[in-house]
Amino acid sequence: MTKDVVNTYLRQSICLIAGITLLALLYVNVWGNVERMTIPICISAVFQLVACIAYAMVWKWVSSKSPASLPTLYLSASACRMFAAIVVVIIYCLVANNRDSILFFVVTFLIYYFVILIYDTWYFVKIEKKIKNNV
Repeated sequence: MTKDVVNTYLRQSICLIAGITLLALLYVNVWGNVERMTIPICISAVFQLVACIAYAMVWKWVSSKSPASLPTLYLSASACRMFAAIVVVIIYCLVANNRDSILFFVVTFLIYYFVILIYDTWYFVKIEKKIKNNV
């Protein structure tokens, strides 16, 4: 069951990130400045993809070695993602050349971050309910 659940999570996360990226690119092409938004969209999408893939790999490993530790994994993985996100935003702020690009990056990054955070919360609550109902 765990392998299927993790693969479903990964597949849905990747589709969600792709959907957000397509919507962002559509928005930028219609109303925005393509040159200004390309880098924030790419960095945000790649960050979330790497985070979701790492999360899935760790989840698969923890569920096979110590299934009782899964609730701790959910909390610690969210904390790790938050700290990594803070580091990425700080690095971008140090590297960026003007205030507008920083603002666009932070807004774009936060949209990706909160959408994936909401999805993760919903998905893991659903999985934990299934596990408790089967026990």
